[in-house]
Amino acid sequence: MTDTASPNRWQLALGQRLTQALAESRLAHPPQADDTASATGTHWRLPPRDTAPSGAAPALLELLGTSIAGGPETLLAHCLRHYRQLAHDGESDDLGRALAAYLGACRQAFDQEALTPQRWQAVVQWLKAWVLDALPWDSVPLAQRQEAFERFAVLAVALGEWTVQASRQGQAALASATWMARTSLRGQLGLDLPALCAVLRGLDASIAANPSAGAVDLGAAAASGLGSKPV
Repeated sequence: MTDTASPNRWQLALGQRLTQALAESRLAHPPQADDTASATGTHWRLPPRDTAPSGAAPALLELLGTSIAGGPETLLAHCLRHYRQLAHDGESDDLGRALAAYLGACRQAFDQEALTPQRWQAVVQWLKAWVLDALPWDSVPLAQRQEAFERFAVLAVALGEWTVQASRQGQAALASATWMARTSLRGQLGLDLPALCAVLRGLDASIAANPSAGAVDLGAAAASGLGSKPV
């Protein structure tokens, strides 16, 4: 993993736990989920930071593979604002849901299947069952968790919107979106994109997933007003 993708030991532990979960969840039934509990638990719910998400800039530039005219600040702010509008997390930011959105956006780029709210929630529940409680939370500074939330939220929206645009531009653009997802996922978490998608596809069987894109789908901002479905 790259320096920008793995800034601390906690994120390395997250990537390692996700790798284990991808293997384990294909071989065993998930633990019993409590649908009445909060989405991801108190460790993942964070007070929003007042500062701009500048820490996400290296990962965003790495995702896009190019410089951004005028600097990345406007795009970072747009992506984070759009994510929060979709997430409806109230007065706090939820790192678990942002991570789920990022993983789902990677699958969207690979499979060309829209990340509907149902699919997003299914990834949240998978993380809750297999990943969340197995991490060393007590040693993680709040600022690191806040930075990780901002990075995953920004990357999820940027990748989602890029995939929406690529779906209108032909196979070369779609291949570019897949390459972006594969490279970003490997750099951020050390994960293999096909292996991730194989597990996330299995979640579709347990939900009433609507493959069409709606107004609250990730990436819908890029498609708004154009009268077409993202993917």
